[in-house]
Parts: sequence; C-alpha cells; structure tokens
Amino acid sequence: GHLDALLRGLVLGKLGKAGHKATLEEARRRFKEHVEGKHVLSADLRSPVYVTVLKHGDSSTLDTMLKLHKQADMQEEKNRIERVLGAISQPELIQKVLTFALSEEVRPQDTVSVIGGVAGGSKQGRKAAWKFLRDNWEELYNRYQGGFLISRLIKV
Repeated sequence: GHLDALLRGLVLGKLGKAGHKATLEEARRRFKEHVEGKHVLSADLRSPVYVTVLKHGDSSTLDTMLKLHKQADMQEEKNRIERVLGAISQPELIQKVLTFALSEEVRPQDTVSVIGGVAGGSKQGRKAAWKFLRDNWEELYNRYQGGFLISRLIKV
C-alpha cells in the first residue's frame, strides 16, 4: 500500500545513508541499471537510492546525477535530483553542487532546494551552505527581491 511504500523509502534511505552494506550494494546495483536504462527505478525508490549512492559516491557519481538532471524531461525528476544532491560528502563536491545551484540549469525558484539540500545533508554541508549564502548574498537577494524564497533560504 501507499503507506508501506513511504515507509520503505524512508527506511532504505536511512539504512543507505548510515552505510548499511547490503543496502548500499543494492542501491549501487539499481542505480547502475537505472542509468544504463536496463531497469528504471520506481518513483518511490529514486530518492533513497540517489541519496545512498551520493552519500557514498565520488565525483563520477555526482557527474552522473548531474547528467540525469540534464536529461530529465519532467520537472518532478529534476526537483527530486536537486533535493538530494546535498547528500554528497566530499568538500570539493559540495562546492560543485552549490555552484550548480546558481547555474542556468537550475530554475531560480529551485535554487533554494539545492542549497537547502546541502545545508541539510551534513554538518559540513551546513557550514558550506552558510558560507555560500554569505558569499553570494547580493546575487541571491537580487534574484528573490526580498520575497518568501529568500526567507525560506535563510531558514534552511
């Protein structure tokens, strides 16, 4: 049922982020098949699989996620990817995600989700997002003109 699917995604996401070996291996296998087009991930499993492979991934994993974002034909999938990019753990890759947030590939209204995902991904991500916010304050403030998105960005 619907609630079981939600619970399954939640449990698998937590196990994957925690580094549970069997979950990590299965997430990597399913992600590879999804990227290769062999077996498309169901919508309820995409976020936990994406989070798991990113959390334990490298620059190649991030590049693959950014490629999936670029190829996505539905905004829902782009948003799903934008929200999970912050799971990446290497400092230089966190910076790459933050730079991506301000790129033309991300709709201005979705930049907040990317930065918020980084801030919520880890303590290191939170510090990097805060520095990024301060360093890019003028651009972000001008982009959102003091509206609700700037207040949401500050909250996250």
